[in-house]
Amino acid sequence: MQLTHEEVEEYLEFISIGSKITDIDSKGVLFKYPNMYLRMLSRRVYKSDYNTAIEEGLLTYEQMADVIKQRNLIDESERKKLTKLESQIEAQKVLLAKTTRVKANQDRIKGIIVDLEKQKSKIEAKERSKFAMTAETRAEEAKILFLCYSSTFDVNTDKLYWDSLEDFENESDYIFRQAVLSEFISFYTGIRTPVIRAIARSNLWRIKYITSVKTGDPLFNVPISEYTGDMLNLVYWSHYYQNINEMMPEDQPPDDIIEDDEALDAFMQDYHNERSKDIAERKHRKGNKGILSAFNQEEVIVARTNELFEDIEFDEPREAAAIKNKALVQKKTRLR
Repeated sequence: MQLTHEEVEEYLEFISIGSKITDIDSKGVLFKYPNMYLRMLSRRVYKSDYNTAIEEGLLTYEQMADVIKQRNLIDESERKKLTKLESQIEAQKVLLAKTTRVKANQDRIKGIIVDLEKQKSKIEAKERSKFAMTAETRAEEAKILFLCYSSTFDVNTDKLYWDSLEDFENESDYIFRQAVLSEFISFYTGIRTPVIRAIARSNLWRIKYITSVKTGDPLFNVPISEYTGDMLNLVYWSHYYQNINEMMPEDQPPDDIIEDDEALDAFMQDYHNERSKDIAERKHRKGNKGILSAFNQEEVIVARTNELFEDIEFDEPREAAAIKNKALVQKKTRLR
C-alpha cells in the first residue's frame, strides 16, 4: 500500500493530537481519544451492565459456547473445515515466503490466501452471531455508548456535544446518533494496520522517528502512558521496519518485498524460523562437544598403573623441549 505525502501528513496530524474532525449531516463533530480516566470509568460501566445482564438471565460467553456445543449449532463438519482452512492458509503463507522473485506468483498465492480467509470468516461469522445475546456483548455495547458520549465534542465550541449520557441515549435524531456512534467506533478502533504500516515506511515519518530515537525527543508530545492505540501501533511498526533496515545486507528482503505487507510477513516468518533452527543446531553441537571432550577426538589416557605404560613411547612436550634447547644454547654460548 502506498500513500501520498499529503495523505501521510493528514494521518499524522490526528494521530499526533489523538483527535479527528468529521462532518455528519452537515454538523461538525470532533472526536477526542478518551484519556485514562474515561477508560477507567468505561470499565465501571461495563461491570455494572454485565452484572445487571446476569441478574436478568442472560448467558455468559462461556455458557453460550457450551450451549452451541451441546446442541450442535455449529456442526462438526464446519469445525473440521475451519481447521483445514487454517492449515491451508498457513501453508500458502510459507509458500509465499519462498516466492520472492516472481511477482506474478506472489499475486496468485495472495489471491488464494484471500479466498481461503473469506471462507474462514464466513464460518466464524456464523458462530459469532450466536454470541450476540450474551452478557458480555450487552456490557460492551454500554461501554461503547459511554465512551462515544464522553469523547464527542462540537467542533465549533469544543464542548461535549450532549450535556449528559441520558441526552445522548435519548437523542431524537436516531439516524444522526447512529452515524456518530459508527464514526466513533471507527475512530476508537484505530487506523487500519495496512495504512499504519505505509505511514511507518514513509520518508516523512521515518525522519521524525529516527530523530526521536537518536535525540530522545518525544514523538507525540505526550507521555507514553497517554499514547492512543494509533500511536502505539505506529511506534510498533516503526520499530519493526527499523529492525529490517538494520539487518545484514545479505539477509535483508528486497525493496519490493518490504513494500508488500503479506510477502514481507511471510519472508520474515521464514527468516526467523531458519534462524531459530540454526541456533538450535549450534547449541546441540556445542552441547555434544562439551560432553564428549577428549574421547570425541579418539584420544586414550593411560595411567602409570597400566601395564602398557612402560612400553609406550611418549612424545616430549613442546614446552619441555623449548626449555631444554634454550639451556643448551646458553651453555654453548658460555663455552665460546
